[in-house]
Amino acid sequence: MRRFFRQGHYVKMLLIFSVLLFFSDTAQAAQPLVLEIPSVIYANRGTIRLSEIARITGGNRRTREILANVQVWNDGETLDRRDVMNAIEDSDLSDVRLENRMPLSSRVERPDYEGNFTESARQRSVSEFVPILREMSGWNGGLEISANAPVPDGTLIDPTSLVPGTSSVTLRFRDEAGRVRPLNVRLTWSQNVVFAAKNIKRGDRITRENVFTRPMNIKRPGQYPSSIGEVMGFTSERNIKQGEPVELSALTSSATLKRGRQVRVIARYNGASASTDGVLLEDGKPGDWVRVRKADDRRVTLRARIIDENTVEVNAE
Repeated sequence: MRRFFRQGHYVKMLLIFSVLLFFSDTAQAAQPLVLEIPSVIYANRGTIRLSEIARITGGNRRTREILANVQVWNDGETLDRRDVMNAIEDSDLSDVRLENRMPLSSRVERPDYEGNFTESARQRSVSEFVPILREMSGWNGGLEISANAPVPDGTLIDPTSLVPGTSSVTLRFRDEAGRVRPLNVRLTWSQNVVFAAKNIKRGDRITRENVFTRPMNIKRPGQYPSSIGEVMGFTSERNIKQGEPVELSALTSSATLKRGRQVRVIARYNGASASTDGVLLEDGKPGDWVRVRKADDRRVTLRARIIDENTVEVNAE
């Protein structure tokens, strides 16, 4: 461990985040990758990327991106499930659990049509993409999208994943002629946040009487508790004025977390995040730095700060 930390701050950040990404991929391996292709698809003859005709969910970001870029050859009036599965088996996803929600055969049509899972640009607004982006990001809170230009013709092909809290992103659409058109959009994320119902002094214990919740726009998920149950019994480490949001970093618990306790390990770097299940290797309280390892792997240990009774965070930034 000492040798690991002597390799330099920048290298340390990248290695920590890479380890947590590995953890995340492993932890999500049990979740099947879901491929949805409708009974009627709209595409030109030739090679088709699955992202052009399918909705891809589940798995993790890496497997979704690989599946989105799988190419299937189409030279007829139908696209068979067997052809799709053969193309997937030839990719890097041969060992991934896949749930293919596709009929045995999908009809291929080529009229004037601008998408598969989307409406024509003449009939749709950017707000219709809110459910898609929320699903990409795994976000359970609110999301608003705004744009200064019309939605282009075509099918949304990029991005395939999104980090909650991202303030802007470029959506890319491919039309029936194969042209890719971008649309820059601004994103506003919101969630329920715990606020102080009255002045809370340093050392005060949080109770149901001195806090309440209401929606608030946020830039960094994980900064604020979203329910009163998350803060019950914790103690404030600073004064919080009435009406101010309560930050998780301002709370502490008198309870000591014992070695061997299972926790969620989170790492963030450059706006991205990764998480996995871990096990504490040392006793500690919220705010303490302790050693932690992956729940089912004793080979890799990291130092992490205890955030609450169920969460630790690796400082990868």
